[in-house]
Amino acid sequence: MPSPETAAPYQAIARLITAIGRDDFGAAAFDLVSREVQADHIVVQFVEGHRISGLFTQGRVLARVADAVNRRYLERYHMLDRSLSSFRDLGDGAPVVTRFDPKLNDSPTYTTYFFERTGLCDKLSIVSNRGDSMVCCNLYRLEASGPFDQHNVERAGQVAPVLMAALWRHAGEAGKVNLPSMKAGAEPGEAERQSLAALSQRELEVCKRLLAGASTEGVALDLGISPHTVRTLRKRLYKKLQVNSLGDLFARYLSVMSAVSSGER
Repeated sequence: MPSPETAAPYQAIARLITAIGRDDFGAAAFDLVSREVQADHIVVQFVEGHRISGLFTQGRVLARVADAVNRRYLERYHMLDRSLSSFRDLGDGAPVVTRFDPKLNDSPTYTTYFFERTGLCDKLSIVSNRGDSMVCCNLYRLEASGPFDQHNVERAGQVAPVLMAALWRHAGEAGKVNLPSMKAGAEPGEAERQSLAALSQRELEVCKRLLAGASTEGVALDLGISPHTVRTLRKRLYKKLQVNSLGDLFARYLSVMSAVSSGER
């Protein structure tokens, strides 16, 4: 007869599998990662082509705050998350556990909104790619708990195969129904893609932040440049993209930038 310590993971896994396709799946997934990885919160996104959707957010962050932050991420802020596109480079195959890399998230706006506002201090991502689709399972720790340790990382790797298999199944059965998402009304145009590719790196960074809803002063603070420089770069990118206003920029390039930022292949 298994000991209580041995039985606990199997009970959590059984609950997870039983909950596939149901409304309590997020709670079952959190139960598993809180027991086995000591995660304080879980957020799962599903990326398919140029569409990014939130499967669920569950855990110890206040639900109202977690839902608001997740929705804002899906609408705009994923464009500032360089780790999202880097996950595409991991390729297909077994799930991969990655540690939060501040170098891929060097935006003060992003850090303030998603970490300081929520009280989170550390993040592990379990990533699984299948063709042009990706499931990204983000595990977080609150400041009161401190960062994940090496044992937590190892446990994440051990539960990753069954967790990600369940997430793929859940996404297929129920996860794409009524999801908050960022999706183009039409397929992103090749002409718009080429126009974005013609921007300099600095112009592209300004463009991303404008599309994320940042003000001139906010862009300047985020990039460590003056508001005057932001206005100059904005004028240049407007000319290259052949737009006349911020509204025109949103209408023509928001969905395309979303596709580029999410690493569509």
